Amino acid sequence: MTKSIEEKPVQIIINGRAAMTLMTSAEDPKDLVTGHIFTERVVETYADITSIHRDGSQVSVVTSKPFGILLSRKTVLAGCGGASSFLDSGRLGQLTAGFTPSKEEISRSFDQLPASLWYSGGLFAKDGTLLAAVEDVSSQNVLDRLIGHGLTLGTVFSETYVVLIGNLMTETVRKAIIAKIPFIAVSGDVTATAAKTAKEANLTLVHVNNR
Repeated sequence: MTKSIEEKPVQIIINGRAAMTLMTSAEDPKDLVTGHIFTERVVETYADITSIHRDGSQVSVVTSKPFGILLSRKTVLAGCGGASSFLDSGRLGQLTAGFTPSKEEISRSFDQLPASLWYSGGLFAKDGTLLAAVEDVSSQNVLDRLIGHGLTLGTVFSETYVVLIGNLMTETVRKAIIAKIPFIAVSGDVTATAAKTAKEANLTLVHVNNR
């Protein structure tokens, strides 16, 4: 039997209103929540978060813009009657051409990730310094947690890169583009739409075998 990990719901309360619920394996979900509300464009910077507090399975966030949850700028839009949806890639913008880590540096970066049967990933500075490494039940959660941690450090994401163990889907690419992360190395499969979205936004994707 495959080893299991505990998956728990986390309800996000924004300015006193129930906003969304995420499933995660994180012991402390504050980085996840911080990254998620940033990549959902509820807040534009970490300074927009006045306070963040965890109480059991709830994380309450107070922002400097109390109506932000009503005005979040979605890039995944519902279709007719909400029955379908599509990615409005034109609203994501384009990244400035960045750097490309060497194969040796990418390999060293993968070696620093947590061993996981699920998803794990790391955020690295341009010089290869590890800024954060996490594992979770989805690549989206991994990236939100890395971005959330980076925001608390005041990280300039355009000078970072991410390595990811697991498959890569469009939603994860969307989050990287919003944070302006210019480079992702991934050990799993990449969906065709994720690859297309990355190319249109000038985000470099590198597939690494045998991880």
